[in-house]
Amino acid sequence: MLNMALMLAYYVDVPTAGVQRQHHHHPVFGAFLKLVSVVLLSTMAACVKYLGAEIPIGEIIFARGLISIVVLAGIAWSTAGLGLLIAKNWRSHAARSLAGTIAMFCWFFGLTLLPFADLTALTFTSPMFLTVLAMLFLDERIHGFRWTALIVGFTGVLIMIGPHLSFGSGSPLGVAVSLGGAVFSALALMFLRSMSGGGGEHAITITFYFSLTSMVCAAFTALGGWPMPTAEQWLIIGAAGLLGVLGQLVMTLSYRYAEASTIAPLEYTSLLIAVVYGRLFFDETPQLSIWIGAPLVIIAGLIILWREYRRHLALTRVVTDS
Repeated sequence: MLNMALMLAYYVDVPTAGVQRQHHHHPVFGAFLKLVSVVLLSTMAACVKYLGAEIPIGEIIFARGLISIVVLAGIAWSTAGLGLLIAKNWRSHAARSLAGTIAMFCWFFGLTLLPFADLTALTFTSPMFLTVLAMLFLDERIHGFRWTALIVGFTGVLIMIGPHLSFGSGSPLGVAVSLGGAVFSALALMFLRSMSGGGGEHAITITFYFSLTSMVCAAFTALGGWPMPTAEQWLIIGAAGLLGVLGQLVMTLSYRYAEASTIAPLEYTSLLIAVVYGRLFFDETPQLSIWIGAPLVIIAGLIILWREYRRHLALTRVVTDS
């Protein structure tokens, strides 16, 4: 969830996920919107971490999904009508939404186990897992640049998770569920690719069914018992839900005003925000391993992004020439 915006950028033409591109080229405004979305989504994550173990993750995800559904249905009704929410491909929606829901559960659980900066840095591994999955299941070839990115990136991962695997310190479980979230997030984007392109689903439709799926799955966790939140906790839960859907919408809007290759790297500012939030609200100070490993993962992500951008340009030239 925290890194889904960055992952979408790896397809460069983000609005093909159902949103028709509008030719308004204002890169500065697009970059501003992108930064706003990063702040919104990072603040949402901080709300989840603040609630910690006092409120079950399923209860938080249920509330977030409900708020998202209401907001998205309202937007659909006021723009194109509720017919916009009619799905064209139920199987793709189910696969993408279920993978995204598992990723959200993993990352929210990881927030309760790991320092904020550690979790955020681990979410940056999603594009690397996406590259591996594309090679295994989509028969995509990995050439020198992306092999280099994978080697550099996974070296950074090993450096970051090292302290958490030491006996008597860290949280191996937190690392495991966070990396699991990155894998399922990559799977979600693989399914999203099949829903994109000509005749694909609208971004609001995709997000609506993801929110609906996460809400339904989260409802089953009520069988384990949901405590009644205090007034302050209700406020934070509501804020998390509203910040999440607003962050997604602003992120989508940002790609209408600037190319993904220009603004996607701004997603990495979420690590700086996580460091600040971690220090101010959770008394956390990132270990040296994060400062060494995270830049390697970020470099790997930028290499993959640059390679995807070059491939996109090549495909565009082929279509234009034909």
